[in-house]
Amino acid sequence: MADNRDNKPIVIMFVIVLVAIVGVVGYFVTTSRPEPQVVEKIEIPKVVEPVKSESVPDPEPEPPTAPVIEVPVEEEKPDFVLPLLDDSDQLIRDGAVSLSRHEGVNAWVAPNQLIRKFVAFTDNIARGQVAKEPIRSLAPEGPFLVRKIDEKTFELDHASYSRYTPFVEIAGSVDARRAAEFYHLLRPLVQIAYAELGYGNQNFDDVMFQAIGRLLETPIITGQIRLVQPVVMYKFEDPKLESLSAAQKQLLRMGPSNTLLLRAKISEIALELRAILDR
Repeated sequence: MADNRDNKPIVIMFVIVLVAIVGVVGYFVTTSRPEPQVVEKIEIPKVVEPVKSESVPDPEPEPPTAPVIEVPVEEEKPDFVLPLLDDSDQLIRDGAVSLSRHEGVNAWVAPNQLIRKFVAFTDNIARGQVAKEPIRSLAPEGPFLVRKIDEKTFELDHASYSRYTPFVEIAGSVDARRAAEFYHLLRPLVQIAYAELGYGNQNFDDVMFQAIGRLLETPIITGQIRLVQPVVMYKFEDPKLESLSAAQKQLLRMGPSNTLLLRAKISEIALELRAILDR
């Protein structure tokens, strides 16, 4: 399950990009301005009355000239143009920082190639695997703590749970609807990044929901979690827990309260995603 140096947090990258997505939504909402209206003046020329003559009867009176009419003409709003995938990081950083009041968000969006890392990380979670490299700089403070029961058995120290609380607090601040809406906007870039992994035209939305499903299936353990250490790596003593995916095991190590809060937020975002994608 883990060695004494502690694995890097597994679900952090998943939450990072959700916050980044929300941040960019906030960036566009707060910086957008209504499109200016162009007022075009249309003048109707005045009719020149002919010169009267004794031999020619007066013409029928012309109708009065119409007044000058100002017709507001709205300019067509150009479609939003996404940046290139290689140039998308700064936009996400600006948006995330402008929306979140939590100082920790700066570290969350510090890595480069955020969309590519998110796609690769989510793909690994969906397949029950873990890619630690994208989140190597986001390790929680403090070591992974266990208490020794006997020579072969340990238990997970509850003091370790608090290391993940800051991550969960930031995740809890995510506006689920805006996150889903901006994910929908970013789908072309996400799909490009997914195709780069060799999946061709396969739909990344399916991968996203599969990863979410795995995380939501993580059990909540309120009691003590017993570990064994056959060699160097700790493992769960309970075979059912040990058979969970790496991402689910990481959620367990975050503690029951953090797991509940994170699952609730992920579930909320999943519902919003489904509502938008099914339109």
